[in-house]
Amino acid sequence: MLAQAVRANGLAKNFPAAIKPVVQFCLDNDINMMQMPCPEMNCLAGGLDREPHGKTWYEKNGLRKTSSNIAKTQVAYMNDLVINGFNILAIIGIEFSPACAPEYLNKGPTITKDQGIYIEELKKELEKKKLNIKFLGVNTRWHKKLKRDLDALLFSNVASESSL
Repeated sequence: MLAQAVRANGLAKNFPAAIKPVVQFCLDNDINMMQMPCPEMNCLAGGLDREPHGKTWYEKNGLRKTSSNIAKTQVAYMNDLVINGFNILAIIGIEFSPACAPEYLNKGPTITKDQGIYIEELKKELEKKKLNIKFLGVNTRWHKKLKRDLDALLFSNVASESSL
């Protein structure tokens, strides 16, 4: 969300720096943001100046191991936050990313329900720590859906806090 420059070549068209609607939503609602490392950038087959590839290509080229390593450290960090009384509203991922898609991937000419490799690894690690954290997928072209999803995220958190 905060560093679109790490995306594969040509993919940060709509928001070349940060995804402004997400960042603005967090600022407007006093929500802390924490950027996780980009698994595709850290993968040996990736890097900063990389061409876009799909999940299958990355699966064959080391992204699973990189994602697993990053997920372990990030979930340990999240666990520490929760133990110390912080509430994590959600993990926000980029739809269609072979690493960070929470719900949708491109499979050639079609869009399918599937998750990116890093999201799969995060979910495994979260389950081990018994952390139940929501995932929210962002597609910078689906502005109305993004606004609805962010509002619902905040509303569900307010509702759960008032029921305590």
